[in-house]
Amino acid sequence: MSPSHEWYGIIPGWLPFYALILVALVLFGLRVTYLVRVMLTGTPAARWDDVPARLRAVLVFVLGQLRLIRGDFWPGLMHATIFWGFMVLTAGTIEFFGKGVTEAFALPFLSDTPGFLILQDFFSVAVIVALGYMAFRRLVTRPKRLTLSPEGLLILGLIFGLMVTDLLADGAQLALTPAATDRWAFAGKAIAGALGGLPGSALQGIFHVSWWIHAVILLGFLVWLPYSKHLHVMAAPFNVFFAPLTPKGRFTTPDLEHAESFGVGAITEFTWKDLFDLYNCTECGRCTSLCPANISGKQLDPKMLILNLREHLLESGPRLLAGAAAKEGSGHAEAAPMVGGVIADNVLWACTACRWCVDACPVFIEHVPKIVDMRRWLVLTESRFPAELGPTFRNLENNGSPFQVDWQTRADWAKELGVKVMRDVREAEYLYWVGCYGSFDERNKKVARAFVRLLQAAGVDFAILGNEEKCSGEPARRLGHEYLFQTLAQGNVKTLKQYTFQKIVTACPHCFNTLRNEYPDFDGHFQVIHHSELLDELIASGRLTVSRERSERITYHDACNLGRYNDIYDEPRRVLGSVARTELLEMTLSRSKGFCCGGGGGRAWMEETEGRRVNQVRVEQAMEVNPDILASACPFCLTMFEDGVKAKEVGDRIKTRDIAELLVESLKP
Repeated sequence: MSPSHEWYGIIPGWLPFYALILVALVLFGLRVTYLVRVMLTGTPAARWDDVPARLRAVLVFVLGQLRLIRGDFWPGLMHATIFWGFMVLTAGTIEFFGKGVTEAFALPFLSDTPGFLILQDFFSVAVIVALGYMAFRRLVTRPKRLTLSPEGLLILGLIFGLMVTDLLADGAQLALTPAATDRWAFAGKAIAGALGGLPGSALQGIFHVSWWIHAVILLGFLVWLPYSKHLHVMAAPFNVFFAPLTPKGRFTTPDLEHAESFGVGAITEFTWKDLFDLYNCTECGRCTSLCPANISGKQLDPKMLILNLREHLLESGPRLLAGAAAKEGSGHAEAAPMVGGVIADNVLWACTACRWCVDACPVFIEHVPKIVDMRRWLVLTESRFPAELGPTFRNLENNGSPFQVDWQTRADWAKELGVKVMRDVREAEYLYWVGCYGSFDERNKKVARAFVRLLQAAGVDFAILGNEEKCSGEPARRLGHEYLFQTLAQGNVKTLKQYTFQKIVTACPHCFNTLRNEYPDFDGHFQVIHHSELLDELIASGRLTVSRERSERITYHDACNLGRYNDIYDEPRRVLGSVARTELLEMTLSRSKGFCCGGGGGRAWMEETEGRRVNQVRVEQAMEVNPDILASACPFCLTMFEDGVKAKEVGDRIKTRDIAELLVESLKP
């Protein structure tokens, strides 16, 4: 039975049905066209490379919902159930509308087949269960990361209405016109059984009312979708498709020589992809849930950062499309300044660039690159940055390091160790990139010496650059001083190309990520490994022999630039496992969910005056597993933990060590 026969005996059913579809499609199309036009006011971005890889990402992360399920299992599974349900029920929706035109409409290989009927009814019921779970979370448990809004509850109600009316219409139709395939539609058959005692006219009324309510909700949802936060329902597959395929640790390299402005100070100075990101926010709060700045009481909230930018974009839309953006390109013509107005300066400076927000986002929004772009505008265009960064920038420019130390003393830590210098030997198997901390910081000089002893014990052919080594530039880039970063990077690449070596090895994940992932933009194509990788290899090959006699309780902290940026999790754990009798103690937040030490994103060179200190929060997390040793594989992390342990007054029972220090202490003669 179909409402196409008549509409309550007054108007042929197809007339209001077609009118509804036409109005809905026109309104939907007008809004989508407007949003696309606003998005395209952004600057160009090439995102059509390697289409097969992009399609695979859509398959895994959109159809497979991998990030949602992996990130927070039960909420993710419920969301995935609703998504998969809609995928299955879309076919049913096509059939639904098709039968609104003619009862003879059928989908090839789907309509009335047992498999499709079972799937359709299963997901109809499963989606209702998932909706109940989501409503319970919003109204009862209320996780901090979720914002309770009338719109969110209305969306749940609309989806619930779609499911219920679809099942009622199916049940009434099965009761009116039984068929041999009914047994496969188990939910519809159960409803038909419950309605079986009603007269035919009542069943027909239930069918008609349910059918039309379903149609109105569905088409109304279509119209409302591009106006609501659930715009991501249709935008997310495209955002995943256009996600960057470059290494996670590579930030964009602007052409400073030919640029008219530096960084992003106005909304249209973002790329079109950055603006498209803003349409995709689901407001799920996963990005904020483990943000170290937010958890420690800073004003930065990654979710609100994106939502505030989206609101600003949509408010600016009419003006941008009317041509008012012509003057905005300079970054000074906005009615409400974006940086310093819509987004406060301290929000941007609070970020540790740990990348939790980017990796946690189920729709692949890129938060950190936007923050760095806005920092670039503050530093290079406005010369507006925290006062303590002034000396840091001057030291990088004059000394080749963030420290106020003469660059000519860079190799003093290696005196009496018999370390070869590249200028003298010209060639070595490994070039040991020491980094600024290993060269100048007293605590981390011990790590550098320990690593050298390990290399020498294993008979590794290596050399250092000595005084020719300069800061990789990583702090400058993360802090927004792109000009200084590019100057340092170009100088280092020129120096490195003078010598012959197979690999660069470094104990600093920040240098590791920069040399490996960002120097290729400056024609610096080198094979770069982290010291944890080399140590793991030397132990596995038998070139390093260590005793497994340490009885201390050891927990390991994953450095963001090593873990989330470069997916190196197992190697440092194997190194520690080679010297410890007992299993490593894993903190609650570890591996891909590891919590930042607080020193990333240039924060190591800044005062922390807002909220609590991130390093103390992380030390408290380590204290929960009661370790004797808090191990790390990053000089930034080691420094932050030294300070954090002292501040928490637990230095008498928790020692901070780099993995190289623990390994050298266990070397067999």
